[in-house]
Amino acid sequence: MNTENHFLLFGQKLKDNSELLTEKLFQKDIPDPSYQYSDIHSTFFSCLGNSLNDDEHAAFERIVQWSQLFFKRVDQFDIQIHAPFFLGNQYRSVILDYIEEYLLQTNIHSITLVQIIKKIDSFINYGASLFSNNPKQMYEQDMNKFNQAMMDKKITIAELKALKKALKEATILTVTDKDDIITYANTKFCNITKYSLDELIGKNHNHLLNSGYHDDNFFKNIVDHIKSGKVWKGEIRNKAKDGSFYWVDSTIVPIVDRMGKTYQHIAIQHDITDQKETEEMLLKTEKLSMVGELAAGIAHEIRNPLTTIRGFVQILDHFSEDKKYLYSKTILSEIDRINLIVSEFMVFAKPHAVYFNECNVIDILNNALHLLGAEASLKNIEISMNFHPTNIYIYGEKNQLTQVFLNIIKNSIEAIPYGGLITISVTIKNNQVLTSIKDNGIGMTEEQVNKIGQPFYTTKDDGNGLGLMVSYKIIEKHKGRITIDSEPNKGTEFLISFPLFIKNRT
Repeated sequence: MNTENHFLLFGQKLKDNSELLTEKLFQKDIPDPSYQYSDIHSTFFSCLGNSLNDDEHAAFERIVQWSQLFFKRVDQFDIQIHAPFFLGNQYRSVILDYIEEYLLQTNIHSITLVQIIKKIDSFINYGASLFSNNPKQMYEQDMNKFNQAMMDKKITIAELKALKKALKEATILTVTDKDDIITYANTKFCNITKYSLDELIGKNHNHLLNSGYHDDNFFKNIVDHIKSGKVWKGEIRNKAKDGSFYWVDSTIVPIVDRMGKTYQHIAIQHDITDQKETEEMLLKTEKLSMVGELAAGIAHEIRNPLTTIRGFVQILDHFSEDKKYLYSKTILSEIDRINLIVSEFMVFAKPHAVYFNECNVIDILNNALHLLGAEASLKNIEISMNFHPTNIYIYGEKNQLTQVFLNIIKNSIEAIPYGGLITISVTIKNNQVLTSIKDNGIGMTEEQVNKIGQPFYTTKDDGNGLGLMVSYKIIEKHKGRITIDSEPNKGTEFLISFPLFIKNRT
């Protein structure tokens, strides 16, 4: 027989034999006159029997009701100071005698027996505690506390009902089980999904409303989050019954059992479709504005070499062959300049398909330095390199990364007009590859630094700003970051970070 059955059986025996136990109580030496009422004591033994079957709150409530009956019957007597303790000990004595008889009749595990004794003892102690030199006051205090607790409980229930009503009326509300099967949906949820309640109940929430906008990892993250007992918050794009799409700001609250396992989820949502459409419209407007800005910049940059070409073409017939050759080279140079502007713009506006592989950052930097070494030497610029270790890998496209380092190092060279120093270092920190390119050139103001990377912004007389703009785009595509620290007349440091690629990662 298991523990629960022993509790039920012994509790029932106490109730059935409450009068017999009272007789055993009267057989003991009891001087206090309050013991003359046998029905009071048999009621207490019945309460003890019920306490083994009831929940704790109900059991204590029975003891309070019993004490109320006791004080009504013994109000004319002055209960002695020792009476509560004496009464409790006599009850224990009778119960222990009865337990000895029970053990002879039943095979009960010692642990179960101890649990029964401890539970009965706790209720005997509580019953004894209700007595004092002023039992009425003690009783009234207990009843006041009990009534206050019941009042608080009623208020809490009322507040929960009001909250539940508010949630139903003001939010889009659903309840799903642990497998995401819909078990409840309010009217607002039906309205936004275009499904009736009958069509929703019993259906898988994600399968029914999945718009295809989010990938599998997005939903896996939600499931993992709420299975761990955490509240998930985020924005979800769903598909209604009629094929229309809508956005909701969602808060998914997992409900867990006593073992800490999730058995249902409550989703509280707000419709943010209008907000998302407004954001999308603003984004398109910003893109159109940028296109206009780029177009104006390109027109300006191309107009200058075109003006030069037009002028030379108009006067070319009036010069000797030697000058024609010289001016033809100038015309070709201006055409190359136009081609460069267009090419750099196309990299930004419509990049070609590229394939990422593991790339050694040190090799790429050495290659860029080899290409720019002659230019640095002509300007009396020393380049100091600090690469430890010599093999550091990131995941990317080698040619694009070379273009990034060429653009930035070339900018550093051009920022040093009369000779100086460029220091290049590569370090690893927190699984990030940090490349520092630092010069002691003319530097920039904070305002200039904030504009770096914008199309056609440059601090050079003959630049167009597209080189750094393209570099920023490439770094972003490689999940990297770039920061600039600069001060006028002291120099500039470009710090570029990329995620470290660990070979043979499992």
